[in-house]
Amino acid sequence: MSSARDVPDWVTLGPNEQVVWSGHPSLYPAALSLVAGAVLFLLGPVSFALLPEPWSLIGIGLLLAGIAVALVTYFRHRSTRYVITSNEVYEKRGLLSRQVTSLRMDRVQNTTYEQSFLQRLLSYGDVHIDTAGSGGTEIVFHNVTDPQEVSQLISRQLDAQASRSQAVGRGRGRGRGRP
Repeated sequence: MSSARDVPDWVTLGPNEQVVWSGHPSLYPAALSLVAGAVLFLLGPVSFALLPEPWSLIGIGLLLAGIAVALVTYFRHRSTRYVITSNEVYEKRGLLSRQVTSLRMDRVQNTTYEQSFLQRLLSYGDVHIDTAGSGGTEIVFHNVTDPQEVSQLISRQLDAQASRSQAVGRGRGRGRGRP
């Protein structure tokens, strides 16, 4: 069972519902931006020290640009979160403004995952969650670590929910003179 500290404030758990997986996108796709931010950050003080007086201000600009690139990349990564509970799938985006998409497991029809060659080497990829009636993918967990496992986890939750529904359905006919 999930403890209260494991449950994000934007997820509402029902009775007997628990968080079974939670994650952020992998940092691998953001690595190029983080490296660029680090390079700018390091070039800033060097430029400031080596360039003559009016041009040395470029160093301050490079330093600030490096910090900005790194912070934007990091916060974009951290402000995206995916949660799978025993009854629902959630996607949350945004830091200052927030967009939360949730799907009940009984609406999920299919899950697939895809990985490019590079993504396979680095063990991340996208998980597509298709719903009944929408005609396609409703939620995509972008760049999650081990997408095959995440896709299989959703499938196991679907199977468990189907088993619970069948057990409830069988239990309804009893006690009223029915076999």
